[in-house]
Amino acid sequence: MGATKIGIIAEGPIDQALLPALLERIACDRAQFRWPVSPEDATSSLRMRKRGHGGVLVAVRQIVNFLKRSSLFSYFAFFVILLDRRTKPVQDEVRKLVRESDRFVVGIAIEEIEAWWLGDRASTLAFLQLSDALPSELRYADPNYKAEQDPHPKKTLDELTQVSGAVDSTYGQGHVGIATDFARGWRDTAQLDSIEWQCPKGFGAFCRDATNEFRRSKAKAGLLFS
Repeated sequence: MGATKIGIIAEGPIDQALLPALLERIACDRAQFRWPVSPEDATSSLRMRKRGHGGVLVAVRQIVNFLKRSSLFSYFAFFVILLDRRTKPVQDEVRKLVRESDRFVVGIAIEEIEAWWLGDRASTLAFLQLSDALPSELRYADPNYKAEQDPHPKKTLDELTQVSGAVDSTYGQGHVGIATDFARGWRDTAQLDSIEWQCPKGFGAFCRDATNEFRRSKAKAGLLFS
């Protein structure tokens, strides 16, 4: 019996809503894993007493210490850490903490994880029941739009929800319910190639590293999930 979970260490509930869907697609599409358990049982968002960047750092420090001296987290195949680009000192400290372990994948969302969501244009428009012919005043309507270069992904999503009849409220500065509803379908529809093209620096690196970690886990355990 191999390890059965992926641990998620992230700043907030939006990350925790979206990451499991992306990880499932990466595992299936890139590492050729079948998924023998329900997705809800395959990932676990680790609770942090402190929220935000500082909370991520504290959680990583605690897990690294536990891994060195106990088997408390032995049922996790590996851990995914997600930060946004504005956390350079925290990123540096986290990378120092995990550099001697092969059980961590560090992802940097530029600017925020919503950029990865927007990078999948087909899934985004389908979820919001919008056509590609968007009102010209929306930033997402720009034919040269690139999600990784969007300085305000949350605002872009808010604009889209304002013109969509598929959701009951606007996205605002982050709507967990909308993100959760999107993630349910994203498990099956996420277009990894599109996200990589739109977000090569952030998601491209994350997808590559997560794929490698899935493959290592598969080689060690035969099956990642029991």
